[in-house]
Amino acid sequence: MGPDDIFPRELTTLEHALLLWVLPADRPGYAEYRKMVREWNIVGIGQRGAGGYILGAPGLIPDIESPLPQLLAFGLVKTELGEITVSVRERLGDQLEFETSGPIEADLPGELASYRRWTLSEWLPSMPCPGCDGVLREVKMNTGSGHSLVLAICVKDHRLWVFDAQSKVNHPIPVTGFYNELMLQKEVQDRRSVPDSRRLFMDLHRYTDAALTGAFSSYNRLRPKVFLGEPLVVPTEGSINWFKRATRRLFKGGK
Repeated sequence: MGPDDIFPRELTTLEHALLLWVLPADRPGYAEYRKMVREWNIVGIGQRGAGGYILGAPGLIPDIESPLPQLLAFGLVKTELGEITVSVRERLGDQLEFETSGPIEADLPGELASYRRWTLSEWLPSMPCPGCDGVLREVKMNTGSGHSLVLAICVKDHRLWVFDAQSKVNHPIPVTGFYNELMLQKEVQDRRSVPDSRRLFMDLHRYTDAALTGAFSSYNRLRPKVFLGEPLVVPTEGSINWFKRATRRLFKGGK
């Protein structure tokens, strides 16, 4: 709970710093969320109870009946007192829900920047995983008009997210939902034979970029995580093989 458990209340200094950190100023897609953090106060407890709060405009009555919005941003800070996590969800009308865990009420010495920390929000294509510093599988995706996305998958941390080149936002993607859609795309008919979603990371080398793009395209249509306004271009396995063969012939001087 917060300092006094009386609402509305202002964000604490640490809460304010954590929220602005996972919503970087240099990414246009987070700008409206930073404005909410600066202008709104906490008006109630979030849907998940302890550790979750709702920011809202003055006089707002929190909506805790609607489905919980999807995750927008996540970060972790390692301190001498333990790990602090912070997550921010998509806006729901005139309210914004966030969750924290760890020694959030502690009086931490120094600035937040002095601690070891990472957030998905600061990642850019070709960078290592922000959590484990490992190499990622990156799948480039595009819409017909050229709107570019990158699906990033970390085998070690069992995470995946999609980078939107226009907004510069990294959208966390639920592993189970994505993996189930991948299995449907691969026409695994007997659902009892579908392995645990952790096998996505174990078997990642078996899936082509086309298969992963197709799975995300279908999943995003059913449960929108990145709002595109148009469908993704999903190449067929045959077209990719043709492209690779043609490229090899070109460099070898063949036909």
